[in-house]
Amino acid sequence: MFLTFRNAKKLVAQHDTPLMVISKSRVRANYQALKKALPRVQIHYALKANPHKGILNILRQEGSEFDVASYQEIKWLLDIGVDSTKMIYANPIKSVPDLVRAYNVGVEKFVFDNDTELQKMARYAKDADVVLRLFVDNNAAYYKLSAKYGAQPKHAIRLLKKAQKLGLNPVGLAFHVGSQNTRSEDYINAIKTSVKIYKEAKKKGVELELLDIGGGFPVRYGHKKTDNGHVDAKQILSDVNAALEENVPESLEVIAEPGRFIIGDAAILISRVIGKSKRNRVIWYYLDDGYYHSYTDLHASNWKYEFVPQRKQRKRHKIRSVLAGPTCDSYDVIAKSIWLPELEIGDLIMSPNMGAYSTAISSQFNGFPPAKTIYVD
Repeated sequence: MFLTFRNAKKLVAQHDTPLMVISKSRVRANYQALKKALPRVQIHYALKANPHKGILNILRQEGSEFDVASYQEIKWLLDIGVDSTKMIYANPIKSVPDLVRAYNVGVEKFVFDNDTELQKMARYAKDADVVLRLFVDNNAAYYKLSAKYGAQPKHAIRLLKKAQKLGLNPVGLAFHVGSQNTRSEDYINAIKTSVKIYKEAKKKGVELELLDIGGGFPVRYGHKKTDNGHVDAKQILSDVNAALEENVPESLEVIAEPGRFIIGDAAILISRVIGKSKRNRVIWYYLDDGYYHSYTDLHASNWKYEFVPQRKQRKRHKIRSVLAGPTCDSYDVIAKSIWLPELEIGDLIMSPNMGAYSTAISSQFNGFPPAKTIYVD
């Protein structure tokens, strides 16, 4: 972890808990690592992972462009001075009001994956550049995003030709191999499928100029379930880069939409024990952050989090414990059987690797606010 408990206590004394601490240097380092590993690729940070203004400003300064999924995300970027042409509206389904507003502020590239969305864009975003999202295998991903989006490759040429016929400008193909994908094969196969369609489209009179390889690059979380097996991001990126160099014509611009890889390990959550009880001979600790807040991914996906207590004791002195959040809902339990030293009211617990999909999807259920976000180094 980039934060010690000594420093954590100082931050808590100033800002209270729950507290999301983000390392600016880690965000920059992760972005630069991606740029170095994929030199041909223009990075478009996916706001959905964590849209906090401080993160967006860091990445804007680094030269990142952005993947947006709604007009609200577009507005957050416009508010910090990001040009709308530096965004791709990557959500394949857009409401009419969001589509109109995005088009009117100058967003140029819109992703689609079906006929109905084409009809919508032809009416409300005339002559826009459109990018067809393909269905691809998500075999090695923790989150299999193709379950919801992506046109079957066999329909690609028809959809691209239809876009032309409707007065739109089909400029590229996109795919996403799923979030926290831990093997190279899905990327390589998707790249080869895309290039095959690109060549076929060219024969049919559709000149494509863009390939969007999505995101999904993994973060090492230290648990076999969330790591979805063995995580070797460096090898995956090397394999992806080799596949791009070998298969993708120089005439095609390549972009990617990483989120988790850039921000996942760049944040630590500090929470505090606010209650303690003994139930059926098991100690329960109640924290001021829980399932409805930073740990909201827990029950939907069975994601595994790490809990590092302030107090240290030898292994034989640890007690089987339960960690619960602050709300009155009995579903708000974040660790049902965890071995911890005996804790007291006011003790701190830190969870590393909390940058992605935590505060971004946190609620204010029961009136408990999301963790405050601050930045270090």
